[in-house]
Amino acid sequence: MKRHQQILAGVLLVQLVLIAVVFWPHTAASGSGERAFPDLKTEDVVALRIADSDGNSVYLRRSGDGWILPDAEDYPANASTITSLLDKVVGLTSDRLVTRTEASHQRLQVGKDNFVRRLTLELADGSAQILYLGTTPQYTTTHFRVEGQDETYLTSALTSWEVSALPASWIQVGYLSVPVDSLLQVTLENAQGSLTFLPVEAAAGEEGTAAREWTLVDLNAGETADSAAIRSVISQAASVAVNKPLGKTELPAYGMASPNAVVTLKTADQVITLTIGAQTASGNYVVKGSNSEYFVETTAYTIEKLVTSARADFITQPGQ
Repeated sequence: MKRHQQILAGVLLVQLVLIAVVFWPHTAASGSGERAFPDLKTEDVVALRIADSDGNSVYLRRSGDGWILPDAEDYPANASTITSLLDKVVGLTSDRLVTRTEASHQRLQVGKDNFVRRLTLELADGSAQILYLGTTPQYTTTHFRVEGQDETYLTSALTSWEVSALPASWIQVGYLSVPVDSLLQVTLENAQGSLTFLPVEAAAGEEGTAAREWTLVDLNAGETADSAAIRSVISQAASVAVNKPLGKTELPAYGMASPNAVVTLKTADQVITLTIGAQTASGNYVVKGSNSEYFVETTAYTIEKLVTSARADFITQPGQ
């Protein structure tokens, strides 16, 4: 082999080695295997703030044996969900080291000003620990970094999807839940007028159970109530979910002085009034149930019929 051919072959070999080094699949480097927060215990955490890359933030604080949302005037939070998250945070380990360089923080989104999630843990001794969750190279793995350290690790024990910065993820979302078949009367008042609905027992079904129908009070001669339409709108009023808790204090912006709708639900042992106030900047509605001391925001699509429905919407048209 001629000299120049040997040189070219050597260059080619070096290139192949470089390609292999750069593009060959790598596993995360081994770390120490120690816990990311060596001395931290779940019960040490007295408050938790979660922020995301979209500017959302939720603050949770321990209160007795439970948890609350202080920004919503101590709205009850789901203690078991929060405890589960803290257990995962406390259990994070450093056995899958990805990088030791600060320059990688931006690329992996675990930087101080560039992160997917930032968890600030307030501890009983007055100190705080900060955890950054970053990119997800796989659906079940996430990069993470502890504030004050350059090292970034990989974990499959916790993902950013489990750490929402929205309040609804940390509460019992059910705000009002009344079985429709327990209702004896429902009144709907909105800009279109006032309507009263009453249940009517229909003939027994094939299995011997009575199928409850609904009718409209003060039907005109020749009119027939659309039972399915009535039941649909009653179902919206009887089952309301929280999109965002607002607190106990009534603010003028809530629009309760001139509500969009008022629904009265009457059962054998209680009467509940649901007041639907103003729309929020996001297009949702502020609501207040007489069975709760809290105002909450609920999504528009789950309650819109209560605001817009008119008498004609509950009358079966000829030919139907």
